[in-house]
Amino acid sequence: MSPLGVGVSAFWEGLVAGHSAIRAIEGFDAADLVPGMAAEVDAAVADEPDRAGGFALLAAEEALGDAVLALADVDPARLGVALGTTLGGMRIFEAWDAAVAAGSARPADLPRVPYFGPAVRLAQVVGACGPVATPQLACASGTHAVAIAAEWIRTGQADVVLAGGTDLLCRFVVAGFNCLRATAPAARPFDRDREGLVLGEGAAVVVVESEDHARRRGGRVQARILGTGAAGDAVHMTAPDREGRGAARAMQAALRAAGRTPGDVDFVSAHGTGTIYNDAMEAAALGRVFAGRRVPVNSIKGAIGHTLGAAGAFEAVLCVQVLNANVVPPTAGLLHPDPACAGLDLVYGAARAFDVATVLSTSSGFAGANAALLLGRA
Repeated sequence: MSPLGVGVSAFWEGLVAGHSAIRAIEGFDAADLVPGMAAEVDAAVADEPDRAGGFALLAAEEALGDAVLALADVDPARLGVALGTTLGGMRIFEAWDAAVAAGSARPADLPRVPYFGPAVRLAQVVGACGPVATPQLACASGTHAVAIAAEWIRTGQADVVLAGGTDLLCRFVVAGFNCLRATAPAARPFDRDREGLVLGEGAAVVVVESEDHARRRGGRVQARILGTGAAGDAVHMTAPDREGRGAARAMQAALRAAGRTPGDVDFVSAHGTGTIYNDAMEAAALGRVFAGRRVPVNSIKGAIGHTLGAAGAFEAVLCVQVLNANVVPPTAGLLHPDPACAGLDLVYGAARAFDVATVLSTSSGFAGANAALLLGRA
């Protein structure tokens, strides 16, 4: 569920074409909490009062269909949910707060606790009685969710996990980023004329499954999780380590976990927010990891904006598509590469076709929460 459209096909086709879904935000309607397509999907989505929760339910529905996985084929006690977010159901809270201020609601009328609500709701709908978690690690939340899912399977706590991220636009989020003076009219990752990031919303969910379980049921497998990594900056509440040391450690940890080297990586999906600090940090981090080797790099944030807790999950879907299509989409909005990023082999202008077997996705969040996923062909 991305700004490029509903479903993986709309997302992928828009990225490959270099399209940008970024457009002006006309305003927020606190009463408009259900996606417009709700009538066309399950009753659970139609009844979902939270926009972020609705996004996640729709994305999970598509993921299950893509994996050819019927919930009846999974032991509920072995089914988990790991769904990252930054502020989850904040629009529910905002609508409640406005109603309390207007005298039409009481403090006791808050319908549900925000933030972890989408994960709990998804678990209820699919009947997941295994582990459930909402990693809230800022803009690395979606990547951490996929890593947590892999760990649950590795340690025998689950056979199948619905993992990903969901987030939404609301007054609180927009006001917060405006206070940081980080937002701009357009996103231009790694461009010399960049002005800042653009906020987006949506959800991406993948089915993470043990090999044995997938083999037994004859399921459709799109890619393998080879390794995951995480590391902190311990530098600042919002600004990254300018030398990229934390992001580099996370990528190196993912490589070590997979028993791979930087030379095995064919493509990197960068966090690529389009801010001066992020772009410089990532250029430094990738330089540390690849030591002068130029690996094709792109960012999807010029196309769909920065979807916060869902960003890393969207990148996971991107990486799977790249592995299966042997095509890397261009970075939308990138016209004039920043000379300070000259060490990066930035893919822009047009999609690039070549043989891809191993891909690396890197995410960085506020307070230095870095995460990385290494994926390989199925």
